[in-house]
Amino acid sequence: MGLDREVAARLAEERLDEWRRLGHHHWRAMVDQRERRDVTGADGRRYIVVSSGLDDGDGRVRIAVAVDDGGWSALAPVVRDEISRPDGSGTADGARLA
Repeated sequence: MGLDREVAARLAEERLDEWRRLGHHHWRAMVDQRERRDVTGADGRRYIVVSSGLDDGDGRVRIAVAVDDGGWSALAPVVRDEISRPDGSGTADGARLA
């Protein structure tokens, strides 16, 4: 059974929601860092959720979250990202790949 992209997308959005609740300084601390979590999706399957921080220029930080099931889907994970600005405002203009 392949990756359930809907479940993976929900997991990615949930992780971004966690990041949204944190301040910009937490996002800044994540630049050039990577965090991996093994989680169980609503379908009872295991998923790998990886968050990465990237300097987006002008003080902005982009957090990208990639979700796969550890199999072939790792070659084309579900990805969601968002940008935080130094003033603490965020934008959902990041990629929406599903």
